[in-house]
Amino acid sequence: MSQRKWLTVLISLSVLSILVLASFASQLRDTTRQIESIHGQRLDSYDAIEDIMYFNIERANAIRGLLAYEDRRFLESYYSMSQQAEELKTSIANDPGTPSSLIDLLHRDGIWEQGADQVLVLYERGDIEAATDLAETMTDQRQTILEDLRALKKMQYDDIRKQLIATENQIDVLMQALTSIAILLSAVIIVILFLIFKTRKKNRPQ
Repeated sequence: MSQRKWLTVLISLSVLSILVLASFASQLRDTTRQIESIHGQRLDSYDAIEDIMYFNIERANAIRGLLAYEDRRFLESYYSMSQQAEELKTSIANDPGTPSSLIDLLHRDGIWEQGADQVLVLYERGDIEAATDLAETMTDQRQTILEDLRALKKMQYDDIRKQLIATENQIDVLMQALTSIAILLSAVIIVILFLIFKTRKKNRPQ
């Protein structure tokens, strides 16, 4: 084969190498973005669950403190936490990516809030005994919601972990394939360069 043909082959392989490497680099970049997306969207939901748990516990504590000590400062804490919880729940409910399981828990939490508001109504009327009795009946409901929130949080975490492992495995496969192709193409280019050198030496006038 003439030197020109060897050069043509070398150039073609070089272009092919660049295209293959660029393709794998693009795939690797998309995979990295997938990981970032998992961290962003899933962990936002995870953080929201943590915040809701915090607001729920603080509101329940405020009601217990109000009934136990009849200190209206607990009302300020309750309404403050309720406002923050409402803003968060509204943003979660309006997010189309929010899982239905979390929406269901928000609905159940709303039912508990109605009961809590009724406790406050009874308290304002001065019927402390009725308010306390109602608050006690709501304790099991609150505990169940908190346990379900914790279970949902764990489920979200496990789901994130599985997806990250799958994505990391995909990156490992891409890196192995990329390394193998790079080594193979490098070996072919070296062979072609050797053949070009050999052909040039052979055609050199004696």
